[in-house]
Amino acid sequence: MKTLLNRRQWLKAAGATAATAVLANRLPLHAQAPGPGAAPTPSVVPPQSLAPVVLSWNENPFGPSPAARAAMQSAVGRSCRYPDPQIGALREELAQREGVPAAQLLLGCGSGEILEAAGLHYGAGGGEIVAADPTFYQLLAAAERGGGRIVRVSLNARLEHDLPALEAAVTGRTRLVYVVNPHNPTGTICAPGALRPWVKRVSARVPVLVDEAYLECLDEPAAHTCAGLVREGHNVIIARTFSKIHGLAGARLGYALMSAPTAEALRARMTGDLSLATVEGGLAALRDEGFVTATRTELRAGREALQALARELGCEHTDAHGNFAFIRTGMPAKDFQSKMAAEGVLVGRPFPPLHDWSRITIGLPEEMARCHAALRKVMAGRGREAPRAGS
Repeated sequence: MKTLLNRRQWLKAAGATAATAVLANRLPLHAQAPGPGAAPTPSVVPPQSLAPVVLSWNENPFGPSPAARAAMQSAVGRSCRYPDPQIGALREELAQREGVPAAQLLLGCGSGEILEAAGLHYGAGGGEIVAADPTFYQLLAAAERGGGRIVRVSLNARLEHDLPALEAAVTGRTRLVYVVNPHNPTGTICAPGALRPWVKRVSARVPVLVDEAYLECLDEPAAHTCAGLVREGHNVIIARTFSKIHGLAGARLGYALMSAPTAEALRARMTGDLSLATVEGGLAALRDEGFVTATRTELRAGREALQALARELGCEHTDAHGNFAFIRTGMPAKDFQSKMAAEGVLVGRPFPPLHDWSRITIGLPEEMARCHAALRKVMAGRGREAPRAGS
């Protein structure tokens, strides 16, 4: 059995090569991972004989951290007990980190449960929600199920949020403005110098929910968050998740910051509850800062390598900052999905109206080697009519 590295060893891991070595020791890889930026080595095993590489859900293949795994395993033996004390401890620790009272912090079964509650709350009675098109759909789908109406605003030419257009779409019928930053599916970000004043101004008219699911994939997340606006008392909701940088997508844990009355209103629409193992894993993940830093390094290296390949193949791509890349393939997204699946690689669903773009999650180095090989093969067969980079 491999020995897990402790936190002090993690914090000593300096530079990309050290981060890769640490992650490799913590993960059940078949081979030692190459250093960040290194070209993936194609597998000698035919892709048809291997299980598909799943790069479609924006999961983090490097987590949960060993500390989180150990905490969850330990919690299993105590799962005859209700987790109320541990839930309180997690809420208090998160509130202290975010600088808000615990009454202003809402926990959920993933941030998805909180987004669903917000969609139902603000969409009730035909309420309108203004959002980018395309964007992450869960909040919008919940609002529509509850009778709400979605006002969709196209992204700008760089596939970023068009902040002026979003603001112009706000009317007396608007109940909420929804912004995902970094954006999903394009991975683009709004510069904090532009986004924060905009959120502050718009939230004086209507609540603004900023979904920061991918914030911690950024090198300097604190420089990009809008959480400070909640502390200042603005009508803002900030949603976060443990599914991405902490690798706990299957454990279902998220949280949001907002005013205490808003938290009470949204809590009334939530039906889930957290398990003891989830809460213990979340607490351990929060404290394992070295794992987060090393994971961020690996995800960035994988994203940059995939984008470099896209440029080599003449494919336009966005300036993505999440744990994925967004690439223009020059063919209908469903066709690209099918062709990649035939090569053993599953990529993201279509995101209309961006019909010839594809979102590809960053996986383990060995998975990305298969992805690169598949992408080369699929792009080689598309002909000369696909758009070139920068088109």
